Parts: sequence; C-alpha cells; structure tokens
Amino acid sequence: MFKKMAGLYIIIVLLGLQIGCSTGLKGDGNQSTVTQIETVEAANQSKKSIPYKQLIYSKNSSRFAWESSNAENLPKEITDKYEEYKNSVPGGFIVKETPIAYFICVSIGQKGSVTEGFKIKSLRLPDVYTENNPTLTIEVIPVSNENNSDKKMKGQVFVRSLISVSKEDLPDGIEINSFSMSLED
Repeated sequence: MFKKMAGLYIIIVLLGLQIGCSTGLKGDGNQSTVTQIETVEAANQSKKSIPYKQLIYSKNSSRFAWESSNAENLPKEITDKYEEYKNSVPGGFIVKETPIAYFICVSIGQKGSVTEGFKIKSLRLPDVYTENNPTLTIEVIPVSNENNSDKKMKGQVFVRSLISVSKEDLPDGIEINSFSMSLED
C-alpha cells in the first residue's frame, strides 16, 4: 500500500511540474515573457510627461544633515511639513496641495553613504485613464559620488526631495492622489 501511495505522489508531483513548466510557453513554443516585456514597454511609452520644479534636495541621519534649496519664498508650513518626511520610506507623498500646485516629497529612503543620492528622471501620467485621479509615476535614477566633500562622514542617510507640480501643467480635471515610483539600477 505504501508503494502505491508513493507512486501516486510521484505522478502528482511530475504532473504538477509539467503543468507549471508549460504555462510559460505560447502555442508556438516561445516563452511568453517576450509579450510581457512588449506590454511593459508599450505601457511606458504611452505615458504623458509632467513638468515639475525641484525645490529642495536633502540628506539626513542622526549625525548629519545637508540640504540644497532652490526655493526662497517657500511658505514655512510647506517646509515644516516636508521635514516630517525626513526618515520616510521610498515613494512619493503629497506634502501640501494649494489651489495652483501640488508639493510632493520624493524619497528613496535610506542609503548606505552620504555620497549616494538620486535624480528624478521624469514624472509621468498615463495617456489614457478612466478616472480623474490616475497614478503619477515617478522615475528616479540613483547617483553616486555626490557630496564628495562630505565623504568622510560614515553611516547611512535618508535622501529625499521636495518638488512642485503646477496644476495648469496637468490635464484638465486631473487630481494627484496616488504614486508609483521606479528606481533604475
């Protein structure tokens, strides 16, 4: 009886493996990942670029703080709210919405060195959307050898940026409520 159960078990495992292996193949025997890659590329190409203005770029840890600012007349309410995101996880966060703009914190979280950072490659919205609040995609590129004068500082730092997006640069009726972030390697 034990031999029959073991034999049945082996047959079930082999059938499961065959079914699992065959699901990645199309009718012509080619892997379906080609179709998936083409779909992702088509989705990336069908997004509308959104202009933005970088206002503040910051790095901080318990022993280190560094900031570059392009915003002279930024209200204290916005800078104080931006400061609340100093130890945030990677992503995009609405700091403040005004009648004319969105102020967004873009964070890549904690990095291993003060010389590591990021640049925003683009902000994109889908060309086609069904609701008035589509997901804004933030594409960022890692940067190394940044702040070389501070490279003697050891330890991890949180890296973030405050940007603004003018509402007049968005398609009519669009509200920004959700974000997706991609970090290129």
